[in-house]
Amino acid sequence: MNQKRIYLYPFFIIFFVFLVDKLVCIPELREAGRRAYKSGQNVLVGLPKVWEEDKKLQSENTKVVVVTGTSRSDIFHEWEQIPVNQSTYTGPIYFETRSSIKASEYFLFYLMIQSMTKSGFKPDLLFLEFSEEMLNENNVFSYKSKWQELMLHEDELIDIYPTFNFKYQREILSKLFFLSYNYHFSPTQGVSNWIKGKTANDDTYFIALASYLNKKRPFDPKKIGITLDNFSPQEYKDRIVDYSESQRELLLTNYTFSETEYGFLKKILQHAEEHNIPTVLWEPQVHPYYSQLRKSITGGNLLETFGRPLVNANSKNIRLISLNKGNTNCKTFVDSSHVSPICVPEIADKLLQIAKEIPNFK
Repeated sequence: MNQKRIYLYPFFIIFFVFLVDKLVCIPELREAGRRAYKSGQNVLVGLPKVWEEDKKLQSENTKVVVVTGTSRSDIFHEWEQIPVNQSTYTGPIYFETRSSIKASEYFLFYLMIQSMTKSGFKPDLLFLEFSEEMLNENNVFSYKSKWQELMLHEDELIDIYPTFNFKYQREILSKLFFLSYNYHFSPTQGVSNWIKGKTANDDTYFIALASYLNKKRPFDPKKIGITLDNFSPQEYKDRIVDYSESQRELLLTNYTFSETEYGFLKKILQHAEEHNIPTVLWEPQVHPYYSQLRKSITGGNLLETFGRPLVNANSKNIRLISLNKGNTNCKTFVDSSHVSPICVPEIADKLLQIAKEIPNFK
């Protein structure tokens, strides 16, 4: 008799797993028992509050420019008020920089921009960064670094499925078929919180600094950086040569063009076209030493090679520009990969001048 019961154990386990997975379909129970948030998830959870703030600014007749990119775009965050030439753009303008995430990728940016649209917010202008490192499949901060942190809803998983390679498509199918796996669901936590009327948010919910709490940093003249011809030998070694090597190891290692990241860049631009979001796809300036190092690895000029084909010459929403072609007066660098924040007003002016060519930008 006992032996017959043993044979039934696997069926009980399968039934239990099936039952738990179906219970996770109940939103209230899902939120009670889901895993605590990690950094990537916190950004997505926190951004709707950011978009609500931006919608309020627009209701007060302030134009909102959303800045989305890596640490090269994060320098916009160093300015509470970016002075804009009146000859370029008149009227109040606010630069939303909490959507610029250090060392990030197009996969996350696509999800962020989707959250913007789902929140009912349409920026007056989007600055979308193009950096060649972001198209490296082996960049340590590629889509692979965020994928395991995110708990996406079913519609989001279905949306991104075609863009991923076969390996990650299998993971998406697993998450779709087993929701408890997708949300790292804990049955005991879920039941306990549900009985108490609590959710995971009540204990572990915090919004990542980059997405909400991190207010703009006032420009600090002490961190102005160094002009091209004023580096001491030691500073040049530390900030230019050694830093370039660290970037090579982290971002350019075994450089392989990423079809996945490129696919998400394509989806971002398609999203901008479909929702009539005026967008400037721009390449930030880097130090000449690092520019040559990067070019020796990637071949260089990838904005023209891969970015240009994504932008219709007659687009009413998108334009692109590289600031890495000696077309700025910026000669001050913090390190080999980043210009000084003192260059931000000129960068903003350059990008706004390009934006004026966009028919749907008013």
